[in-house]
Amino acid sequence: MRLVKRGDTLIEVIFAISIFSLVAILSIVAMNSSINTAQATLEVTMARNEIDAQAEAIRFIHNSYLSERELVDNEQKYRVLWKTLTDTSVGGLSNDSNQVPDLTYTDCNAPYISTNPGSLFNAKAFIMNTRMVNPNDPTFFPATATDTQRAHSIIIGYRNNSTMFSASSLYPRVIFAANSFTGNNDNSDISVLGGGSEYRHVYRAEGIWVVSIAGTSRPSGVYAGIPEFYDFHIRTCWYAPGSNTPSTIGTIIRLYNPELVERAR
Repeated sequence: MRLVKRGDTLIEVIFAISIFSLVAILSIVAMNSSINTAQATLEVTMARNEIDAQAEAIRFIHNSYLSERELVDNEQKYRVLWKTLTDTSVGGLSNDSNQVPDLTYTDCNAPYISTNPGSLFNAKAFIMNTRMVNPNDPTFFPATATDTQRAHSIIIGYRNNSTMFSASSLYPRVIFAANSFTGNNDNSDISVLGGGSEYRHVYRAEGIWVVSIAGTSRPSGVYAGIPEFYDFHIRTCWYAPGSNTPSTIGTIIRLYNPELVERAR
């Protein structure tokens, strides 16, 4: 009876545990892969939403300026905003601005544009406040605000606000606060996120930036020195879960210069 009822040998137990462990590990790897894929897909969607928001804000300023160009200068609310957008443009490049050699992705932790800290693109990068594009909104701007202050609250440039630009901690996004940014990019500044019901001040831009490229202007004639168009490069860079290489998405919108219409009249 003892010979008939003997238990499993040590080798059989180890073999069974090994098979179970292998199946468990393969299942966990498959689950993690599926979760990472779903997370990466969600992050791509969020990045595209941020890109679209930036593009729509830029188009809105351009279209608003086009619609009011028949008015006298002091009644044109969006003239200063359009001038600010175009003043940040990098000029003197080829008409085919898709071939800008320095506008490359290198490292999401680099200064967002180029590994060269002195690059023109580093100084010219900016982000749009997509929750405030009306320069005359009395609920956002005090009556004493100048046109320049209003424009720089809507178009936040890297040159004067470098601490507001950082690598992405999750996915490319613009973080808004209830109060204006105090200028310190550390934990003590997180307090601005508390209180208030309208989050319309840009607190930080993570892994997203815009660079404007001016098309070449004509050398002579009525249009001399005026760019025909501006290409706005909207770029994002972040690290997806489980990936050691950066994920990058970008788009380019081309807007033709309304000043050509003004000069031709």
